[in-house]
Amino acid sequence: MQKDKRLFSARIKTAFTAGMALLLLATGAIALPTTAQALHKMLQKFQVQQGSLSAALKKLESTAQINLAYDEDALKKIQVHANTYQRKAVVDILQDLLSQSSLKYEERYNTVLIYDSATINTSSSLQKPAEKITLTGLISDKNGPLIGVTVLVKGTTNGTGTDGNGQFKLNVDNSGNVILVISMIGYKTQEIAVGSQRSFQVVMVENSLNLNQLVVVGYGTQRKATVSGAVADVQLDKLNSRSLNDMAEALQGKAPGVIVQNNGGDPTSTPKVYIRGMGGINGEDPLYVVDGAIYTGGPINPNDIESMNVLKDASAAIYGARASGGVVLITTKKGKSGTATVSLDAKTGWQYAAKKLDVLTAKEFADVENIAYDAAGIPRAAAFNATIYPDGQITRTDWQDEIFRTGKIQDYNVGVKGGTDKNRYYMGFGYRKNDGILLNTGAERYSFRMNSDATIKPWLKVGENLSYTYTNGNGANTTSPYTGAIFTALGYPRNITPYTATGTFSGMPLAYAGSYGDLANPVALLTRLDDHTPVSNININPYAEVHITKDLLFRSNFAITKSFSDQKTFTTRALEIGKINSTNSLYEQINNFTDFLSEQTLTYTKQFGYHNVNAVAGYTYQHHDGTYLIANASGFNDEKNAYRYFDNAGSWVKPSSGRDLNALESFLARVNYDYKSKYLLTLLGRRDGSSRVAVQNRYQNYYSVSGGWVLTEESFLQHNDLLSFLKLRASYGLLGNLGSLPSNAINIPLKPIDIFTSNGTQSTGLAEDALSNPNLKWAESKQVNFGTDIALLKNSLSVTADYFIKTTDKMILQVAPPSTAGVSTGMYKNMGKARDNGIELGINYNGKAGKDLTYNVGATLTKVNNKLLSLENGLNEVVSTSAVNIRGSLNPLVTRVGNSIYAYSLIKSAGIFQTQAEVDNYKSKDGTVIQPGAKPGDRKFVDYDGNGVINNGDRQIVGSPYPGFTYGFSLNLNYKGFDLNVFAQGVHGNKLFNALKYTNMNPSIGTNFNMLKGILNAWTPTNTNTDVTRIISTDANGNYGNASDWYIEDGSYMRIKNVTLGYTLPANLTNIIHIGAVRLYVTANNLFTFTKYKGYDPEVGMDALGIDAGRYPQAKSVLMGLNVNF
Repeated sequence: MQKDKRLFSARIKTAFTAGMALLLLATGAIALPTTAQALHKMLQKFQVQQGSLSAALKKLESTAQINLAYDEDALKKIQVHANTYQRKAVVDILQDLLSQSSLKYEERYNTVLIYDSATINTSSSLQKPAEKITLTGLISDKNGPLIGVTVLVKGTTNGTGTDGNGQFKLNVDNSGNVILVISMIGYKTQEIAVGSQRSFQVVMVENSLNLNQLVVVGYGTQRKATVSGAVADVQLDKLNSRSLNDMAEALQGKAPGVIVQNNGGDPTSTPKVYIRGMGGINGEDPLYVVDGAIYTGGPINPNDIESMNVLKDASAAIYGARASGGVVLITTKKGKSGTATVSLDAKTGWQYAAKKLDVLTAKEFADVENIAYDAAGIPRAAAFNATIYPDGQITRTDWQDEIFRTGKIQDYNVGVKGGTDKNRYYMGFGYRKNDGILLNTGAERYSFRMNSDATIKPWLKVGENLSYTYTNGNGANTTSPYTGAIFTALGYPRNITPYTATGTFSGMPLAYAGSYGDLANPVALLTRLDDHTPVSNININPYAEVHITKDLLFRSNFAITKSFSDQKTFTTRALEIGKINSTNSLYEQINNFTDFLSEQTLTYTKQFGYHNVNAVAGYTYQHHDGTYLIANASGFNDEKNAYRYFDNAGSWVKPSSGRDLNALESFLARVNYDYKSKYLLTLLGRRDGSSRVAVQNRYQNYYSVSGGWVLTEESFLQHNDLLSFLKLRASYGLLGNLGSLPSNAINIPLKPIDIFTSNGTQSTGLAEDALSNPNLKWAESKQVNFGTDIALLKNSLSVTADYFIKTTDKMILQVAPPSTAGVSTGMYKNMGKARDNGIELGINYNGKAGKDLTYNVGATLTKVNNKLLSLENGLNEVVSTSAVNIRGSLNPLVTRVGNSIYAYSLIKSAGIFQTQAEVDNYKSKDGTVIQPGAKPGDRKFVDYDGNGVINNGDRQIVGSPYPGFTYGFSLNLNYKGFDLNVFAQGVHGNKLFNALKYTNMNPSIGTNFNMLKGILNAWTPTNTNTDVTRIISTDANGNYGNASDWYIEDGSYMRIKNVTLGYTLPANLTNIIHIGAVRLYVTANNLFTFTKYKGYDPEVGMDALGIDAGRYPQAKSVLMGLNVNF
């Protein structure tokens, strides 16, 4: 351990020293200063075809990345000759294009204004000075106010730009025919006739496929037009209006190929993100990169997010061994040059349970139990005899009403940004409190972010991204037998009240407790709940960028993350009759870690005529150092909060502690090449070395190759009014995956043991308690992708489609040890292969109807199939038994070669026997009655293996909890000051195992829990059209005891995930009180859910593998919000 520690310390020093040395070397070099004026940018080669001046300027605008404002209709009439400019500045090309006309240009408001000087001179010489009027307005897009939009009076040089609040103020001549031209790169130019209007609210319409948008691709950016990999641009429609528990929720239904499943609605739970499937038996998680640095800190405040991109295919190989599950690239908000602006967003509202289940009244429950006893020939229990115990027939409590509540949500955010041309800053502050819909549950989050950068020299830029988050919460176990809050609420007798007359918690009636089962009072369970895990995360990310030459950029990037977690769970005594707990205990686990990251990269960008090259090379090193401490104590005489500490315990268990050290060293390179932005090629490679595997297998190579062809750059498809853009893409690559391999899988830590010597004496020593595998290697993920990007109708409609195959080989699985090994834990082995394949589709349309209505429609569709292709020789399946059974009786899952991972393996049913003749005639090939214990009203099971006996050999695969396909739909409408956003999301083709049927529709379970109303539809001779078997307190036929497909339900759903309606006050009103944009809005989450599933919520989550035993459901919420900009 000490040797490893010295090695890690040396690596840290080496990485830090290397970065600093490179930085000092670069800053001491003779750097070539660059100008901030885009007009002076040199173009190696620029070709103009004969045609309209408008077309030539559009191409110049795209190539040089400048913003031009002009009257397009007027310029279409001016023709230019074909010409080729070699090594010319943009300003020289522009002057030459305008030289044959009276057009002039001026650079204002970060925009080049092109105007007709002859018209202006004539107007000024013939007309008297006109009366001046003042125009004000607010310009925004679907996500909020826009900064830096150009507002120009058509045909003049008079214009301005929007400020930090998206507002503008412009003095113009009152000539009666003033037209405003409003433009910004990435948006469609709008012309608005002023008339008598003096205040404007303009919503810009995006180009559906903004080809010049810079997309983050890992260690750099690329223009969307030249990206050849599968990179998703996540649409963050009105994200700031939503109140999200976790940033990952913003991905749900918003990006093709990305599947997000909420693991129930507990305020402390986080969603599970899948990018292109499960990635094998162990699964895989995406890698998160924030502002260019690999991120291991705490949750990110969604209000701090500027944009999100997802690397879905082999392009993620730039991140090597940890990228097989995809990479989520997050860019947080940055400062803007100009006056400091403050944005305040406050929202508050309420949430409540969207659905409750129908359970039996006290009398109905007694009647069902009596029927069950009678059918089995067993004497009735006194508890259900109205004569003996009439109190048991009276319904006094709806336990669901007692445990569910209306919870309050508070979400407050403040953003401050500003700066100059050389220095920029952004600060974000956030607080969110979420009172859960179950008693005494909730979560709290504080966040702070500081991003700043400074241009010290024309060739040197430094900056930092700093964040701090604090989270805490009180989550509830809702599914555990006997003590799960929802489970007990459904099964607890309804004739009992939560409290006694003296105010203490009630229990089962002493004389009849045995007839009701040993359940705990659900209100007492939640009220006593004390399970908190405060976590503090600090992330510091300083960086420096040095332009060694105008083509060569060096970036030195460091990140330090510190996390402090302290889980504390106190379990009180519960002395009420039922599930008695006569002891109390305190459990505490402290987990702290420090992550250090060093990334040193060189980026070379060069244009050689029509050839464009961007190359990146780098070295990275990451070191993780974590510690843990676990302690247990019991026997607290006083359970008050002030005494819930170890000093007050009566007895202690020996504490345990440990350390987790691992490191990853990497070398990376990538080359992006395009010819005329028409033919695209990307080659990348990475070599990773990890301390998690043995020395001989420590380093592995990963790579990717991708190519693209932009057909609309070909002469035969240019100038097509219908087809604006068409690109074909393909990629192939190899990525790595260490799955769930712990740091000490190879170097097994020693544990204390007791041994007996030959003479019978006992000795204490240290030994390994697990088997190691020095031959263990990295798992591999081979990924193939074919895709296309299409833009139609002048970029109004965009379509992105992909087909992918992801094959995970050499999966890392832990196997049981041989009985002769003398250890309790087996080794990790490379075994098996799995495949995910599917299609993705993304559609987006931006349009405008009339003068004031703009709209956007978006849709995503993802279809994924997963299959286990092989395991090691002699092994055909991995049966999942731990933590996935129902009360230790039903085990519905299996992972079997040739089928989906985690599929349901169950006995199929063939209806219900209606007569004894049907039972007697259901025979095997040899004439044996297959279900001799069955009676009319019992379930008929399929004898799949044909052996004449119903047993586990008759199980068949009947579906998977993983959805067949997922989809999302979004609609954005803007009309004058009003905005409406509707977002729907859903899944289809997945199955759920409704375990509540076993516990709460089963009269034969042996512990008489209250039941769901569905039991009233049980089979009787007069009620035969049902799938609920007869009521009987025994189960000789296995109606409930057999793991059958009766428990399986369709998990498909479509959910109106969010609806937001907002109104932005007119600018002339807010200007009176000297503030920026003011928006009022109301937002509703999980408004409607359309599903056939009979449980609380169909979004059960894959952490439970689709088994619903009373999962904490998601809530329906309504919030009101106010957004004010200063």
